[in-house]
Amino acid sequence: MSRSSSRWGGWGSLWRSSVLVALTAPSLSSQTVTGQVVQAVTGVPVGEGFVVLLDERDREVARSLTSTDGRFLLRAPAPGTYRLRSERIGYVAFVSPPIALAQGQTVTHRLVITAVGVELTPVVIAGRSRCRTRPDREQATSAVWEEVRKALAAAVWMASHPAYRFRAVAYRRVWDAGRVRAALEITDTLDGYWRAPWASRPAAELAEHGYIVAERDSTAYYGPDAQVLQNDAFLASHCFKLVRRRSAGQEQVGLSFEPEPGRRLPDVRGVLWLDARTAELRTLEFSYTDVPEGVEDERVGGTIVFLRLPSGAWIVQRWEIRMPRIGLETFTPPGGRPERRVRLLGFRDGGGEVLEIRTADGTVVYPP
Repeated sequence: MSRSSSRWGGWGSLWRSSVLVALTAPSLSSQTVTGQVVQAVTGVPVGEGFVVLLDERDREVARSLTSTDGRFLLRAPAPGTYRLRSERIGYVAFVSPPIALAQGQTVTHRLVITAVGVELTPVVIAGRSRCRTRPDREQATSAVWEEVRKALAAAVWMASHPAYRFRAVAYRRVWDAGRVRAALEITDTLDGYWRAPWASRPAAELAEHGYIVAERDSTAYYGPDAQVLQNDAFLASHCFKLVRRRSAGQEQVGLSFEPEPGRRLPDVRGVLWLDARTAELRTLEFSYTDVPEGVEDERVGGTIVFLRLPSGAWIVQRWEIRMPRIGLETFTPPGGRPERRVRLLGFRDGGGEVLEIRTADGTVVYPP
């Protein structure tokens, strides 16, 4: 019998009661853009979102979460011409005119935006069977993908900028085949600065070797994290389409994905679900394709629940991965010879949930 294990990072290394951050003094010759995001009509500061620094090829080179009064500070990696992009969930992104930055220069820019809401409700779900790759380049999926990308990019940024303290519970559970009774449960309460609770292999490695990898004495199940989902290797190797559902009384629009036709390695398929009204990313639900040993059970997979904080930052609020426990049994068909076949014995789960979030001064921002 093989032992299954998740590869979303170890809890002990992800949560700490204190974090030591090595701060490197910025070079005196660094290029800086500072300023404030304001509404075009009223001039009121906009403080719930990100400002992104784009280079001449529209590539992101820096990102900053705006303060409550809409202020931001970005450092450019080199002199050149840049633009600023305002990103808020549920609103169309606004991009500034080009800004020239000389060596060591600091530029102050007032980023004026107009609040134009993103409309997901009128999206028509077309029942086409052909593979639609690159959701950012397909008209049918681009609007939904843009809102997904904003949230994923914000979650990645949040994981590398510890600004909140969290209290969470993490667990490991062993279930029977019916997932009715847990034979074993180990829990741990975690308290510390936020770090992403799950981290996958690089997208290029997953594309080459698959999401389920046999090791010496176990089988590793990898889930797609926020970086993988945005990576070109993932976008180019999966097909995308729009789906709908109603969950907890709310209409949701989903961006579903599955491996492109002909792929034979273990891979992932699933749906990124957004609130149709607010365009906020709610959950990622996924399962595996071509599971080794012929295991076919939709319960083998994972669920990720996202949470937007009042500041505009994003985190993973709840996460779970469900892996199979398998064994061999002898089966004798009527009038035939004994055969050995794989049997699903149960499941191994790994996951957790954020219970409380506090700012550095102790103010509780979750639960609201």
